[in-house]
Amino acid sequence: MLLFCVLIMYSVGLTGGIGSGKSLISKVFNAFGIPVFNTDKQAKDLYKDSSFLQEIVNTFGTSIIENGSFKPQKLADIVFNDSQALAKLNQLIHPKVLEAYKQWQAKQNSPYTILESAIIFESSWQNHFDKIINIDTPIEVALERVQYRDNISREQVKQRINNQLSSENRRKLSDYNIEHDNLKMLLPQIIEIHKEILKQVKQNAKWKKQFL
Repeated sequence: MLLFCVLIMYSVGLTGGIGSGKSLISKVFNAFGIPVFNTDKQAKDLYKDSSFLQEIVNTFGTSIIENGSFKPQKLADIVFNDSQALAKLNQLIHPKVLEAYKQWQAKQNSPYTILESAIIFESSWQNHFDKIINIDTPIEVALERVQYRDNISREQVKQRINNQLSSENRRKLSDYNIEHDNLKMLLPQIIEIHKEILKQVKQNAKWKKQFL
Protein backbone atom coordinates (compact mmCIF):
# COMPACT_ATOMS: atom_id res chain seq x y z
CA MET A 1 0.00 0.00 0.00
CA LEU A 2 1.41 3.39 -1.04
CA LEU A 3 0.64 6.53 0.97
CA PHE A 4 1.03 9.92 -0.64
CA CYS A 5 -0.30 13.45 -0.10
CA VAL A 6 -1.88 15.94 -2.44
CA LEU A 7 -1.97 19.63 -1.56
CA ILE A 8 -5.41 21.20 -1.95
CA MET A 9 -4.91 24.80 -2.97
CA TYR A 10 -6.27 27.49 -0.66
CA SER A 11 -9.23 29.18 -2.30
CA VAL A 12 -10.46 32.74 -1.72
CA GLY A 13 -13.66 34.37 -2.94
CA LEU A 14 -13.67 38.07 -3.82
CA THR A 15 -17.11 39.64 -3.86
CA GLY A 16 -18.86 43.00 -3.71
CA GLY A 17 -21.85 44.66 -5.28
CA ILE A 18 -21.96 46.07 -8.79
CA GLY A 19 -19.61 49.05 -9.07
CA SER A 20 -17.61 48.12 -5.97
CA GLY A 21 -14.30 47.92 -7.83
CA LYS A 22 -13.72 44.16 -7.97
CA SER A 23 -11.70 44.38 -11.19
CA LEU A 24 -9.35 47.03 -9.79
CA ILE A 25 -8.72 45.09 -6.58
CA SER A 26 -8.25 41.86 -8.55
CA LYS A 27 -5.45 43.56 -10.49
CA VAL A 28 -3.69 44.42 -7.23
CA PHE A 29 -3.84 40.81 -6.02
CA ASN A 30 -2.64 39.76 -9.46
CA ALA A 31 0.36 42.08 -9.07
CA PHE A 32 1.19 40.20 -5.84
CA GLY A 33 1.37 36.98 -7.88
CA ILE A 34 -2.10 35.72 -6.98
CA PRO A 35 -4.09 34.43 -9.98
CA VAL A 36 -7.67 35.67 -10.22
CA PHE A 37 -10.51 33.87 -12.01
CA ASN A 38 -12.99 36.35 -13.50
CA THR A 39 -16.48 34.82 -13.49
CA ASP A 40 -17.98 37.58 -15.67
CA LYS A 41 -15.49 36.85 -18.43
CA GLN A 42 -16.07 33.11 -18.11
CA ALA A 43 -19.85 33.61 -18.28
CA LYS A 44 -19.49 35.78 -21.41
CA ASP A 45 -17.31 33.10 -23.02
CA LEU A 46 -20.13 30.59 -22.52
CA TYR A 47 -22.25 32.47 -25.06
CA LYS A 48 -19.68 31.63 -27.73
CA ASP A 49 -20.75 27.99 -27.36
CA SER A 50 -23.60 27.45 -29.82
CA SER A 51 -25.21 24.66 -27.78
CA PHE A 52 -25.24 26.83 -24.64
CA LEU A 53 -26.61 29.80 -26.58
CA GLN A 54 -29.40 27.58 -27.88
CA GLU A 55 -30.29 26.71 -24.26
CA ILE A 56 -30.55 30.43 -23.54
CA VAL A 57 -32.77 31.05 -26.58
CA ASN A 58 -34.99 28.09 -25.63
CA THR A 59 -35.39 29.57 -22.14
CA PHE A 60 -35.77 33.28 -22.90
CA GLY A 61 -37.05 33.37 -26.47
CA THR A 62 -35.77 34.64 -29.80
CA SER A 63 -36.08 38.31 -28.82
CA ILE A 64 -32.49 38.15 -27.55
CA ILE A 65 -31.32 37.42 -31.11
CA GLU A 66 -31.19 40.23 -33.66
CA ASN A 67 -30.08 39.79 -37.27
CA GLY A 68 -28.68 36.39 -36.33
CA SER A 69 -26.55 37.75 -33.48
CA PHE A 70 -26.94 37.40 -29.73
CA LYS A 71 -27.72 40.72 -28.00
CA PRO A 72 -26.57 40.62 -24.34
CA GLN A 73 -28.36 43.87 -23.49
CA LYS A 74 -31.71 42.38 -24.52
CA LEU A 75 -31.12 39.44 -22.19
CA ALA A 76 -30.05 41.85 -19.43
CA ASP A 77 -33.27 43.84 -19.89
CA ILE A 78 -35.24 40.64 -19.29
CA VAL A 79 -33.41 39.20 -16.29
CA PHE A 80 -32.69 42.39 -14.35
CA ASN A 81 -36.40 43.21 -14.31
CA ASP A 82 -37.60 39.74 -13.35
CA SER A 83 -36.12 37.87 -10.39
CA GLN A 84 -37.47 34.52 -11.61
CA ALA A 85 -35.89 35.02 -15.03
CA LEU A 86 -32.59 35.93 -13.35
CA ALA A 87 -32.77 32.77 -11.25
CA LYS A 88 -33.30 30.67 -14.40
CA LEU A 89 -30.30 32.26 -16.09
CA ASN A 90 -28.14 31.67 -13.03
CA GLN A 91 -29.16 28.00 -12.94
CA LEU A 92 -27.83 27.62 -16.47
CA ILE A 93 -24.61 29.57 -15.99
CA HIS A 94 -23.39 29.00 -12.44
CA PRO A 95 -22.61 25.25 -12.51
CA LYS A 96 -20.57 25.67 -15.71
CA VAL A 97 -18.63 28.64 -14.33
CA LEU A 98 -17.83 26.90 -11.04
CA GLU A 99 -16.61 23.79 -12.85
CA ALA A 100 -14.42 25.96 -15.09
CA TYR A 101 -12.94 27.59 -11.98
CA LYS A 102 -12.03 24.23 -10.45
CA GLN A 103 -10.33 23.13 -13.68
CA TRP A 104 -8.46 26.44 -13.92
CA GLN A 105 -7.41 26.33 -10.25
CA ALA A 106 -5.89 22.86 -10.66
CA LYS A 107 -3.43 24.34 -13.18
CA GLN A 108 -2.25 27.20 -10.96
CA ASN A 109 0.96 27.31 -8.95
CA SER A 110 0.53 29.91 -6.20
CA PRO A 111 -0.11 30.08 -2.43
CA TYR A 112 -3.81 30.66 -3.10
CA THR A 113 -6.23 31.55 -5.88
CA ILE A 114 -9.09 34.03 -6.05
CA LEU A 115 -12.47 33.73 -7.70
CA GLU A 116 -14.01 37.14 -8.40
CA SER A 117 -17.82 37.27 -8.42
CA ALA A 118 -20.51 39.75 -7.39
CA ILE A 119 -22.86 36.95 -6.36
CA ILE A 120 -20.90 34.42 -4.31
CA PHE A 121 -23.54 34.37 -1.56
CA GLU A 122 -26.51 34.63 -3.91
CA SER A 123 -25.15 31.59 -5.77
CA SER A 124 -24.55 29.66 -2.51
CA TRP A 125 -20.88 29.27 -3.45
CA GLN A 126 -19.48 30.38 -0.08
CA ASN A 127 -18.67 26.83 1.05
CA HIS A 128 -16.25 26.43 -1.86
CA PHE A 129 -13.85 28.96 -0.31
CA ASP A 130 -11.52 29.04 2.67
CA LYS A 131 -11.95 32.80 3.04
CA ILE A 132 -14.16 35.45 1.46
CA ILE A 133 -13.21 39.09 0.88
CA ASN A 134 -15.98 41.65 0.45
CA ILE A 135 -15.54 45.07 -1.14
CA ASP A 136 -17.79 47.59 0.53
CA THR A 137 -18.78 50.66 -1.47
CA PRO A 138 -21.41 53.32 -0.68
CA ILE A 139 -24.43 53.06 -2.99
CA GLU A 140 -23.99 56.58 -4.36
CA VAL A 141 -20.39 55.86 -5.32
CA ALA A 142 -21.40 52.57 -6.99
CA LEU A 143 -24.23 54.28 -8.88
CA GLU A 144 -21.87 56.87 -10.34
CA ARG A 145 -19.25 54.29 -11.30
CA VAL A 146 -21.68 51.98 -13.10
CA GLN A 147 -23.55 54.78 -14.87
CA TYR A 148 -20.25 56.04 -16.26
CA ARG A 149 -18.86 52.56 -17.04
CA ASP A 150 -21.93 51.00 -18.67
CA ASN A 151 -23.59 54.16 -20.00
CA ILE A 152 -26.95 53.22 -18.49
CA SER A 153 -29.51 55.14 -16.46
CA ARG A 154 -29.48 55.58 -12.70
CA GLU A 155 -32.70 53.55 -12.46
CA GLN A 156 -31.17 50.65 -14.38
CA VAL A 157 -28.23 50.58 -11.98
CA LYS A 158 -30.57 50.69 -8.97
CA GLN A 159 -32.51 47.73 -10.38
CA ARG A 160 -29.32 45.68 -10.62
CA ILE A 161 -28.28 46.65 -7.10
CA ASN A 162 -31.70 45.61 -5.79
CA ASN A 163 -31.19 42.13 -7.27
CA GLN A 164 -28.07 41.64 -5.15
CA LEU A 165 -27.51 40.91 -1.48
CA SER A 166 -27.41 44.02 0.71
CA SER A 167 -24.03 45.50 1.65
CA GLU A 168 -24.78 44.87 5.31
CA ASN A 169 -25.38 41.15 4.78
CA ARG A 170 -22.27 40.77 2.61
CA ARG A 171 -20.18 42.40 5.33
CA LYS A 172 -21.53 40.05 7.99
CA LEU A 173 -20.99 36.93 5.89
CA SER A 174 -17.45 37.77 4.75
CA ASP A 175 -14.15 37.14 6.51
CA TYR A 176 -12.54 40.38 5.36
CA ASN A 177 -13.99 43.71 4.25
CA ILE A 178 -12.27 46.28 2.06
CA GLU A 179 -13.64 49.83 2.15
CA HIS A 180 -13.61 51.29 -1.36
CA ASP A 181 -15.27 54.65 -0.88
CA ASN A 182 -12.79 56.93 -2.67
CA LEU A 183 -11.64 58.12 0.79
CA LYS A 184 -9.80 55.30 2.54
CA MET A 185 -6.59 54.10 0.87
CA LEU A 186 -6.99 50.73 -0.82
CA LEU A 187 -3.44 49.38 -1.00
CA PRO A 188 -2.77 49.14 2.77
CA GLN A 189 -6.05 47.26 3.23
CA ILE A 190 -5.24 44.80 0.45
CA ILE A 191 -1.66 44.23 1.68
CA GLU A 192 -2.90 43.49 5.20
CA ILE A 193 -5.45 40.94 3.93
CA HIS A 194 -2.88 39.35 1.58
CA LYS A 195 -0.42 38.91 4.45
CA GLU A 196 -3.11 37.45 6.70
CA ILE A 197 -4.17 34.93 4.05
CA LEU A 198 -0.55 33.88 3.45
CA LYS A 199 -0.25 33.30 7.18
CA GLN A 200 -3.43 31.19 7.12
CA VAL A 201 -2.13 29.19 4.16
CA LYS A 202 1.04 28.34 6.11
CA GLN A 203 -0.77 27.48 9.33
CA ASN A 204 -3.64 25.57 7.79
CA ALA A 205 -2.08 23.81 4.81
CA LYS A 206 -4.61 21.11 3.94
CA TRP A 207 -3.37 17.71 2.91
CA LYS A 208 -5.53 15.00 1.53
CA LYS A 209 -4.28 11.49 2.20
CA GLN A 210 -4.90 8.98 -0.51
CA PHE A 211 -4.19 5.29 -0.43
CA LEU A 212 -3.41 3.01 -3.32
